[in-house]
Amino acid sequence: MQTLQELAEYIRKTLPQASTIANLTANDQAGVVEFGWQSRHFVVRTNLEVMEKKDKNLYITGASMLMQAAFMTRNANQKVIEGIVNTLQQVEDTVKRDQPRGLSLLQSAKQSVARLAGKSLRPAR
Repeated sequence: MQTLQELAEYIRKTLPQASTIANLTANDQAGVVEFGWQSRHFVVRTNLEVMEKKDKNLYITGASMLMQAAFMTRNANQKVIEGIVNTLQQVEDTVKRDQPRGLSLLQSAKQSVARLAGKSLRPAR
């Protein structure tokens, strides 16, 4: 995440039951986003490190580790999807210039996406 506002939006989109997030605020001075969720107070850095705040101290807890794993998994998935979209754009551009080469690239892209999904494809006819 580049900014605290982007991080706050990412948190809002990632957490289940986003309507239960309380006091989601960007703390510019500390460089973190703070919020309450499920009766706990969390602090998140832009590198997606999550800690739980109890009193005035920060702790790495089971809940903070699970939340961090969820944030990082979604972030990794988002990067994979962005890569797929970029590849499809390249395929489209190649098909416009050189159809046989573009179709070959499309077949390669389909096989890569299928492997990511854990599926095998039928050979092209």
